[in-house]
Amino acid sequence: MKSQLILVPTDLSRLGNRAFGLAEQYRRLYNGVILPVHAIHQPVWPEGIRLPSIDDKNSRELIRMASRRCTEEAEKWTPPEFIDEPFITYGDPVQVIREKAAEAGMVIMSTHGRTGFSKFMLGSVAGKVCRISKTPVMVTNPKDEISGFDKILLTTDFSEASFRAFSEAEFFLSHSDAGVVLLHVVSLEYAGSGADRELLKREAEERLTKIAETHFSAYNGRITTKVIVSEETVHRAIILHLDDSDYNLLIMSTTGRTGLNYALMGSTASQVIQLARVPVLTVRPDAPLNH
Repeated sequence: MKSQLILVPTDLSRLGNRAFGLAEQYRRLYNGVILPVHAIHQPVWPEGIRLPSIDDKNSRELIRMASRRCTEEAEKWTPPEFIDEPFITYGDPVQVIREKAAEAGMVIMSTHGRTGFSKFMLGSVAGKVCRISKTPVMVTNPKDEISGFDKILLTTDFSEASFRAFSEAEFFLSHSDAGVVLLHVVSLEYAGSGADRELLKREAEERLTKIAETHFSAYNGRITTKVIVSEETVHRAIILHLDDSDYNLLIMSTTGRTGLNYALMGSTASQVIQLARVPVLTVRPDAPLNH
């Protein structure tokens, strides 16, 4: 089996480096190789002069130091033979990650930290990467519990776009003994307060069962379905369900339809990755199949 390249962006903060632990758990499943990535922000003088140049002696030394630190952090989790030479460059983190991700099969990153010369929330970076990267992105935040991939929650809003995430769930099913719960949320925010809850739930359950049988017939016994009818927003209903359960990974598409009306799931995914107590794997509907 060809080793999968696993991109691990980090700002070299304690929280940013947390992604290496999650990446190692994923690497073991796929016999992958870890590629640390660090983007150095260039300071800008008031006159608009950008310093330093990437060819500057001090810049080269800064890159060497960052590379060494990336390797040291990665080696805390992963044997050296499974770690590629870190990719260090100047530039905007989102664009650097996007361009480098095209070479990888998975991006695994944290949501909070510091980057370059200014403080900011990596959550905004992670959210942007999830939206623009055609490579699947797995995100961990300080709230989540990294404990393997034994019980996985997979969401669908019944759209074809949401089905693209199913291939990632199938990967875990085929490489481990994991169980998957296929979830659909019927939000009364979209259905209306006067909707027949029992009818909505029954119709959704029937539809969800057929989808599970169609897409996961090879994994009978390891796939279960669940429908939640909630007055909450979709992302809030997902978070509440996670808080009441023992999942250790959430897989979802970044775009699709939610409830009974059209709505972008991209906003749902971006809010979920900030609040989930488990790592979240997001997949764009137009992402190529990597497995």
